[in-house]
Amino acid sequence: MKYSKIFFCLLSICMFCVYGQAQDGTKVISAGSVDKTAAKLPYQAIDISLPDTIYAVVGDKLQLFYRGMIKTHDPYFYDILVACSNGNQYPRYFEYTPRASDVGTVPFTLQVKDSDNNVLGQKTCKLVTKAAVRSPAVNKNILCLGDSGTTEGIWCQEASRRLIGSGGTPAGLSLTNISFVGRKTGGGIGWEGNGGWTYGCYATAGCRIAYRFYVFGVVMPPAIDSVYTNNGQKFTVAEINITEGVGNIRCLCRVPGAPSASGILTKSSGKGDDTITFASHKVDSGNPFWNAAKDLLDIKSYVDKYCNGALDVVYVWLGANAQQPWRTDFSFSLKPAKTLFDHIHSIYPQAKIKMMGNLVPSLNGGMGANYGACWAASGAGYNDTYGMLVTFLNMNQAYQDLANEPGYSGFVEFVNLSSQFDSENNRAESDVAVNSRSSKTEKRGTNGLHPATEGYYQTADVVFRNFVANFCQ
Repeated sequence: MKYSKIFFCLLSICMFCVYGQAQDGTKVISAGSVDKTAAKLPYQAIDISLPDTIYAVVGDKLQLFYRGMIKTHDPYFYDILVACSNGNQYPRYFEYTPRASDVGTVPFTLQVKDSDNNVLGQKTCKLVTKAAVRSPAVNKNILCLGDSGTTEGIWCQEASRRLIGSGGTPAGLSLTNISFVGRKTGGGIGWEGNGGWTYGCYATAGCRIAYRFYVFGVVMPPAIDSVYTNNGQKFTVAEINITEGVGNIRCLCRVPGAPSASGILTKSSGKGDDTITFASHKVDSGNPFWNAAKDLLDIKSYVDKYCNGALDVVYVWLGANAQQPWRTDFSFSLKPAKTLFDHIHSIYPQAKIKMMGNLVPSLNGGMGANYGACWAASGAGYNDTYGMLVTFLNMNQAYQDLANEPGYSGFVEFVNLSSQFDSENNRAESDVAVNSRSSKTEKRGTNGLHPATEGYYQTADVVFRNFVANFCQ
């Protein structure tokens, strides 16, 4: 009898462990019950982040990565199913290389199930396949605009190469009537990017202090992004207006601290004279779209100077800065975004604005490498990797909603990046020892928000597909 009681107690404990709780929404039996009739707890719903439309181009391999679409800690814990009449489903991604006969629109549905075949999440979007039929009938001036992800222009140059270049991998299409324009230059094209900037920076006077130096005796003018020092401060060249050695240069300064009233700018890096003499200076706006004299947005002056006087397409990649994990309210970004878009549209009503979404952050340590362990001190930090993943996927939906608003749907389109970005392999990383006592190594992220070069190329691929689908038909 004694052993029977012990067995019954152990059996009861086991039944509680097995059947007592199931937070993933599976069917359960309540603790202490011997009734085999299963009670049900609510399923743990899983959100799926998809845009309204994803473009594919004939002959161009498209891959859609589940990690950038499924909002959960580990998407591979679940049963992932794709329903699409084109392409193939693989463990980490969907792959599709369209043929000419595939041109058209089909539904793409992503479904997530638990181990009991319960549907936890499902979403459908349009998969639109286009062929690169022709070059644009008239020239298209394209401005790529962004923050530190755009500063070096890597994705801008690769998108240009794929459209107007020849050869390479993937091979360029050798299209004509396409010009990538902007204040910053490299590889024969232009763009605009400033590290740490947000929509608010481009819709207001700017996020940094700027000084305009009135210079003389210049032999070799400095280049954009050259750095000069004076009075213990560093000044990054942002604008150059010099004729026959005389004129002015506008420089950004990260740290408050005025230069001397007059004197010498000494080159720290970049191109240009080793020293430049200035007679005076004045405080100016850090925003290249801002007219300091009139104290208002004036993108026309920028376009006249850096964009051949015309603007047809703007690819905007902003939103990663000034965020918090688990954010659901993005009004602080959407309000200045609308201010900027309204301003551009009022002057260039034919221009199309492509509002690019955010990428999934580094999942293997990049956020910690950049942002330490700051959660305890601040209450919420970028090192909350999954919280930031949630924020960026939520922001993607907020961008899609803005693009669908009646006042913007005619000229703004949301361009989703996270679904076409391999966040598990195309982030910056290095080989490190698995622990301090082992010679065995593993991959660890070294940058939380910025892709490796291959990741920037994937961003360029998305821009390539979007442009071909919209302007090469």
